[in-house]
Order: sequence, then C-alpha cells, then structure tokens
Amino acid sequence: MSKSIPGSEVVVKQENAVSTDVQALADWGAPMPLGQDIVISKVLPMQAMSKFVLDGKAQIGDFRDSLTGAKLGSIAEPMPLLPFHVEKFWDVMQPNEKGDFKWIRSEPLVENPVDPKYNDNLPWMDKLDGIETKRIRRMNFYVLRPSEIADGSAIPFILSFKSTSFKEGKKLFTQMYLRNRKVGLPPPGYLIILGGRKEKNDDGQWIVPEFELGPKAEPAQIKEALNWFKLIQKGSVKVDDSDLGEVSVDNVDLSDVSADGVGHF
Repeated sequence: MSKSIPGSEVVVKQENAVSTDVQALADWGAPMPLGQDIVISKVLPMQAMSKFVLDGKAQIGDFRDSLTGAKLGSIAEPMPLLPFHVEKFWDVMQPNEKGDFKWIRSEPLVENPVDPKYNDNLPWMDKLDGIETKRIRRMNFYVLRPSEIADGSAIPFILSFKSTSFKEGKKLFTQMYLRNRKVGLPPPGYLIILGGRKEKNDDGQWIVPEFELGPKAEPAQIKEALNWFKLIQKGSVKVDDSDLGEVSVDNVDLSDVSADGVGHF
C-alpha cells in the first residue's frame, strides 16, 4: 500500500487553484484599448484564380475567411448571416504591363450631391492622367454569424458585392434599408442565407454569390449588431482588403452602364 507524501495534498490543491485562476479575466488587468487595431475578415467566394484555390487549400465555390482561410460555407452549403451595415466604394482599375485591368485603389462613394466630394455620377469608363481607367462599384456589407452571436464570439465579416454580383447587393440594400423600415424593422431585421451559382463563358467560369431571405432576427442578435455598428461608426475597425489585388474587370456585367458611359451600379 503506497503512502502519501506529507504536504502533497497542499501542493495538488495549490496547482489546481492556479489552473483555475488563469481563467479569471480580471487577473489580466484592464481590457486593452481597441483603438483602430481591429481587422475585419471578408467572406471570400473562391474563384478559379483565388489564392487559396491556387494554393490547393480551397475549392471553387467555397466561402473562405480572407485572413485565416477557414471554410465558412459554400454554394453547396449555404450559410446564415446577419447583415447590419453597408459601405459603398468605387474600385479604380487601370491596365498593367500585360494590358489587363487591375485594381489600383478604392474611393468611398459619396452620394450626396451637395457634398463637395460628390462622385456618384463618375463615368464607368474614363481617362485619368492619360491612362485608360475603369471604375467598378462595390458594396461592403458588415455581417455576423448567428452561431458566433450565440456563443459570444461574434466578430463581423465583410460580404462584398461587385461586378457580376452587384445586382444581388442592390437587392440586399433594398431589403435592409427600405423593406425592413417599411415594416418597422432595423437594417438587421432579417437573416440571409448566403449561397451562389456558377456562371461561365468562353473565358472560363466564376462564382456569383446569391442570397435568400432567412428568418427574422432575434432581439439578442439585433442587440449584438447594434453594438458593432456603434463601434464601426467610431472608426475602430479596418477591413482586410488583401483580396483586391486579385481583382480584374473580367466578367464585369455592363448591363447597368448607360449610353453616356455612366455606371448605375
């Protein structure tokens, strides 16, 4: 029969106490000021030339976290999201040495005609400093995952609609800021179910994100969205735009470009 070593019970209790204490957040001091150091990932639809696909880490049609590469869903496995805010941009494209139009910069879209920075009427096709230039409208929707709201880990993602998917973005904008308001609901009044479809032409195939309207948002979900909306309004978050370097104007839908060359996207 083994004998216990005198004092060993105390050691075990002390070790157990330490392992429990590390879970006490108060012991780690006051919360770190967030400042402007929060980076928001994008929900990226995987295309044939997406980096994660070329690296063999994803399949065409997946939805991936732009920062971690984690799979969030796919066009075959639609995912629920709660959209609660939108920002609009012009993506400015110019030709590279091969003549392919690539992303150069993004400019916030200013829609108020009395604002000195008003740029809502810029032409889709233009020349800047003698260089052929194309502009693409983009909507960035801030979204939350319901599962992360439920477990307390929610951090927003950005869901972008541009080019061939821009009409879908206009549908979501209308739902959030017109239809919801008409029935007394805030922008995050409904969840959406994000899926998509494959399209192709002679140049290849690509993924077009699509959504269906989901169930009404629960009060706790709307509350979480409001908390994040207030933080975003303070300018405390930045968006991971690393994917924009992959953007070209291939497969751009020109059906919303008027005869004067103005893109009503």
